[in-house]
Amino acid sequence: MDISSQEGNRKKKIIEVKTFPVPFALGEIKTNITINTNSPSKPSKEQIINQAFKFHSQGNLAEAAKLYQYCIKQGFKDHRVFSNYGAILQNLGKLQEAEISTRKSIEIKPDFAMAHSNLGNILKDLGKLQDAEFSYRKAIEIKPDFTEAYYNLGNVLRDLGKSQEAFNSYLKVIEINPKFSNIYSSITRFLKDSDPSQLNQSKLKDILNLLLERNDLSHWELLGVFNFLYSNEIIISLEKLDSDFSNTDLFINKKVIFNALKKITFKDMRLEKVLTNVRKYLCNKITKNKEISYSQLQFIIALGEQCFLNEYVYSLTEAEKSSLNIIINRCINGELNEKNISILSCYYPLYKLLDQILCLKSFISSNQSFKELIELQITEPLKEIELSKNIKKLGSINDDVSQKVKYQYEENPYPRWRYGYLSKKVKVNQAINNEIKPNYISSNNEDSQLKILVAGCGTGKQILQAQRYKNAQLTAIDLSLSSLAYAQRKVNELGIDNVELIEMDILEVSLLKEQFDVIKCSGVLHHMNDPLKGLKALLGILKNNGFLKLGLYSKLARKDVVEARNYIARKNLKPTTTEIRRFRKDVISGTYPEIENLQMRSSFYSTSECRDLCFHAQEHRFTINQLQETLKSNELEFLGFCLPKPIKSLYKQYFPEDKTLTNLQNWERFEEKHPNTFRAMYQFWVSKKEN
Repeated sequence: MDISSQEGNRKKKIIEVKTFPVPFALGEIKTNITINTNSPSKPSKEQIINQAFKFHSQGNLAEAAKLYQYCIKQGFKDHRVFSNYGAILQNLGKLQEAEISTRKSIEIKPDFAMAHSNLGNILKDLGKLQDAEFSYRKAIEIKPDFTEAYYNLGNVLRDLGKSQEAFNSYLKVIEINPKFSNIYSSITRFLKDSDPSQLNQSKLKDILNLLLERNDLSHWELLGVFNFLYSNEIIISLEKLDSDFSNTDLFINKKVIFNALKKITFKDMRLEKVLTNVRKYLCNKITKNKEISYSQLQFIIALGEQCFLNEYVYSLTEAEKSSLNIIINRCINGELNEKNISILSCYYPLYKLLDQILCLKSFISSNQSFKELIELQITEPLKEIELSKNIKKLGSINDDVSQKVKYQYEENPYPRWRYGYLSKKVKVNQAINNEIKPNYISSNNEDSQLKILVAGCGTGKQILQAQRYKNAQLTAIDLSLSSLAYAQRKVNELGIDNVELIEMDILEVSLLKEQFDVIKCSGVLHHMNDPLKGLKALLGILKNNGFLKLGLYSKLARKDVVEARNYIARKNLKPTTTEIRRFRKDVISGTYPEIENLQMRSSFYSTSECRDLCFHAQEHRFTINQLQETLKSNELEFLGFCLPKPIKSLYKQYFPEDKTLTNLQNWERFEEKHPNTFRAMYQFWVSKKEN
């Protein structure tokens, strides 16, 4: 919110103030207010108000609130006081009182844009979305360049299902202030959850191009929009490839497609088939020493990055293997150039060819895209190898299943990701509340440093997500040294300085000798020999009233995976890249209809994800009834599932009496009607009850 320090004949600069929940009672209002001034006389009304603003701007909300209360009790009719006090009440969860105070501010000064915007925030929290929309629009009417109001309006319009209007509002934010915090990550998430056919396609292409140029976003969220706009164009263009490859329109001024190949793992079988064929075509062409144009080389480089991202999951023929041997021998014999190296990068990670092609590491090029390819496929993997030498290790990994899981993720660190964004920091209870809405929790440790454990951090995406917690110190553990080295590289790149990475087994977390406020353990316990034993180990280091986020497989939602695992067992397939490709070929062929639907799962489209999905060394699946029994026996309070708003809205239609959406018996009935609800996992928050 904004607080102005004084109004009158002269206007002072507006000060931006971040408001946070107050973790304790405000206390009684002091009768005698002491203000530090240069004058011995009694402080003036304006001095008292300015002192309140100062406390507010410093984050001292308790003292600010006391002064606001004093001002109101003394009858000061200052619109800023009522507006700011309303914002504090809102963050305390006292929404009705916040609404009254903010409306009083508007009554005093009807053209105070900030109060209208703050009222919109309060009404949104109250679930009065249409009223919130009206308030934001009123704020914008008063102040046409009010960026924050446009941003919040976009969020409300999104929740109201007014996709095009929400899209326009987000674009307006970028137009007014291209550096507005979180706008690019917000619009990326919005596009992930929206039907692109309902949006203006010209604007959609413009924003997609802009988003793919940035390196601070989770680009995978743009896959649906990219497929909608360009997949047919790519397929039609590439299917026409012949001897006049260089004349294909696709490769002229199509930077957006090149950027997508470099940053988004394509998860579309039609694209996979055509890219597999194009790769074979290009490999054959280079083997025959045919000329390759600059635009073709740029495409090959982008395809090499795509293949590295999906870990070379595409099938290849014996003819391609022979061609690759020819090209490798050429490189060994001195024919080292961008063309040969780039086509090899489409089949092998280049760092694994360093022993064969000794001078590959020292090859110099002026082509910027080629330099980026070398960075991705040689420099970064070698960095990880070096970083792995200094990762801290605690305890030993003796459990047989833990050893098998460790071996899997050493071979295939999971998941492979390139870019992400650091969210605006919020209090931990606010972050949890955003995920468990409409349920609501408060926390008593808002001002103390939080200790957070990411149990099973993999390659570090959960570390990135946990950066949104304010005032937090993170510990991240995993079995896999390769995964931890990947995570450490990303932590270093992003400048994250509040996390310690440790190689260890969850079964030995007591060796950390710490008690944690929050533990995140998503997609881990169900891969242990005894998930309940792992849960008890985590609960042993979770503080009373602490919060635990779990992610566990649903038995009902993974019937196709069970069929796949049975098929793999019958065929005696091993979790090697070659046999994973063979398995995928069987799925794609359609010969085995019981596993054909695996193509609909995003995890089918990279080697590590497919291995994790179908070839895992250990997998347990649960029912909601089992979850309920486990939570009860461990004295854990269920706080809510982390699900998209449309699913929660549908649930409300079935069970309107469940205001907090926390009745697990109802959720069990809901899942029976909608068995794909938890197709990924049950993701949910619980709290540990005080003993």
